[in-house]
Amino acid sequence: MDSEVDTEAKGIFKELNLSQAQGQKLVDFYVKHTTASQNAPYETWNQMQEEWVKEVKADPHLGPRLNEVKTTISRAIAGLGDPNLAAQFREAMDYTGAGNNPAFIKTFYKLAQMVTEGKHVAGNGPSPAGQQQKQTAVSAAGAMYPNLPRA
Repeated sequence: MDSEVDTEAKGIFKELNLSQAQGQKLVDFYVKHTTASQNAPYETWNQMQEEWVKEVKADPHLGPRLNEVKTTISRAIAGLGDPNLAAQFREAMDYTGAGNNPAFIKTFYKLAQMVTEGKHVAGNGPSPAGQQQKQTAVSAAGAMYPNLPRA
């Protein structure tokens, strides 16, 4: 307890003719309830953060691609061109917890997709829908007359 509050409480206890045990009961009561009321906002904030994280992981569009979403958002922040600003932004998101909000993540992801470049596309050969697969070598006659029936 604060020393000023302690001094004031002792004066009140003396004025009320309370014993040491009775005064201690009141102090314990005071501490218990003030601690609970002081911790309530932090507990609420923590619960909200946990709910947001669960909601993002359960989201059918974000959850399965969470690593891709994080990477895209991170590239957009890094693409600001100012490492100091990017670090301050990340710190603000961590401090406020806004970076866990599902609506913020969805919005920022869409914005990040608009301002970042595409990713590497692995080459797996021609698309079966668009091109024909490579076949064996074509004869000179087959190359000159591709529509000619083959024997």
